[in-house]
Amino acid sequence: MVATTGIVAPSIHYHEGVFYIVTTNQTFNGEDYERHNFIIKCHDIWSNDWSDPVYFDYHGIDTSLFFHDDGRVFVQGAWHIRDDRQPTNTIKQVQIDINTGQLLSETIEIWSGWAKYDTEGPHIYKVKEYFYLLAAEGGTFEHHMLTVARSKDIWGPYESWDQNPIMTADGTDEYIQNIGHGSLFQDGDGRWWAAVLGVRKQPNGTLGLGRESFLSPVDWPEGGWPTVRQPRMGFKREAVQSLNPSKPLQAPSHIEDLYIRDHDEEDYQYLDDEETLQLIPSRYGLDSAIESPTFLGRRQRFLTGTGSTRLTADQGLTGKSIRAGISLYKDPLRFASLAYDFDNNTAVFEVHNSATGLFGTVSRKLSLGLVEFQLQVVATSSRYSFQVKEALQETKLDMDKGWIEIGSVETKALDARDFTGPLISIFAQTLLKEAKREPVIFHEFKLQALE
Repeated sequence: MVATTGIVAPSIHYHEGVFYIVTTNQTFNGEDYERHNFIIKCHDIWSNDWSDPVYFDYHGIDTSLFFHDDGRVFVQGAWHIRDDRQPTNTIKQVQIDINTGQLLSETIEIWSGWAKYDTEGPHIYKVKEYFYLLAAEGGTFEHHMLTVARSKDIWGPYESWDQNPIMTADGTDEYIQNIGHGSLFQDGDGRWWAAVLGVRKQPNGTLGLGRESFLSPVDWPEGGWPTVRQPRMGFKREAVQSLNPSKPLQAPSHIEDLYIRDHDEEDYQYLDDEETLQLIPSRYGLDSAIESPTFLGRRQRFLTGTGSTRLTADQGLTGKSIRAGISLYKDPLRFASLAYDFDNNTAVFEVHNSATGLFGTVSRKLSLGLVEFQLQVVATSSRYSFQVKEALQETKLDMDKGWIEIGSVETKALDARDFTGPLISIFAQTLLKEAKREPVIFHEFKLQALE
């Protein structure tokens, strides 16, 4: 597992007409990880008009908010103890001023957990006379679980349920594994649900698309304890009859586009048809652990499918030390790519896993008279195939025939204890330290599920 920086476990809350997000920005100072917790808010979640961050002092991650009936606001989180042995975390709570971030109480441990192993992801729910404290334990992999405790006072003491865990796939042959780190909510008819993380474990032992979100029904008898059912790929339950239908889901254009670290927006431009992209090559490659290579990715949301793009060979770049193509990217240590080398009219496949020492390169000279070409990665649950199709001056590009595989990699070769799943991207790199800012044009970058 690669320890990454950036936003960790955002939690969304709604209270008295205001939406709040509380989360942690984890940074690395060269020696250790630092955790910066903050809150942002808005009145209209559709407006994308969020406030500036309000920071508060909390030495941990997975922070959550609880709005008490008496007007007080509390933060719970996974308070960091150490990394080298268990317990690594404990659940601590503090009262804060939601508008300023000022701490209004001491930060106090309220529960050390049931398993006392990577106790994290806390949320508090008030149901009748009890405060229920939900947590994730066991680590986020095969021993992952949800556990619960309750108290009649928000400060505790919290009593662990003697039938914990309330959800786990540990020791089972369920398709959906590593389940845990969840939150509970009620629908409009009063029924309880859990949104949890899990993975679809494949027959070859790989973790598919990394951690995904699953929705599962909750059984919660009055006065009793909640239990969460094993998530399934599908289930039936009556729809909620709402008197106030929600607004249609809308999102800004290109909301799925992802970049590596703090990208330079001037290096990425959609042209008028919104399907053509102009990228300025960077001198940094996909293996850069610090810089931001020229990379535009989208999450792979299917086990079987394709990611593809099309380029013209003559972009005024012939003979230039520029490579542009498509990649399967997990992190700077693990990726595979297929690029066109404008310098020598060559398709270059590379696979890279520096954690295991896997490095491979395959090159194939493309035809003279090349006009345009298509690059694609074909994904299955066990393999990625990287392919090219040429269009010469006297032929027309046929999208269904003529594919040539340049290289492939087994999914297991890039698998690890992943937090997040793979991205399929387009990228552009100049091999010169000093080079002109000459754009590369990509057409129709798209991902398509075949399941």
